Amino acid sequence: MKVYRLFVKEEYLDFITSGQKRIEVRVAYPQLRKIQPGDKLIFNDSVPAVVTEVKRYETFRQVLREEPIKKIFPDEPSFERAVKRFHNLYPKWKENRYGVIAIKFKLIGEGR
Repeated sequence: MKVYRLFVKEEYLDFITSGQKRIEVRVAYPQLRKIQPGDKLIFNDSVPAVVTEVKRYETFRQVLREEPIKKIFPDEPSFERAVKRFHNLYPKWKENRYGVIAIKFKLIGEGR
């Protein structure tokens, strides 16, 4: 089991701790490519979770077509707004170069 420390904006941390956000989507940087079910995530140095599933995608659009937007962005933006949010976080060249990873997780200590 490996431990990954991930940092998210405070509003997303609130969605994680409330149980609404259950999929973290990132550019698949080399340091994240080996993440696998059973690994531990620690969000913002304070919220522990365990990885339940990992899926790789070529683009953010592909993730949003195949995964429930509500589990990624619980405030449920439109498809195009969700794509724009990702592109505001990551330059398009990084998406094209590294691909995208969707990390499904559950908080440690919860039965869901």
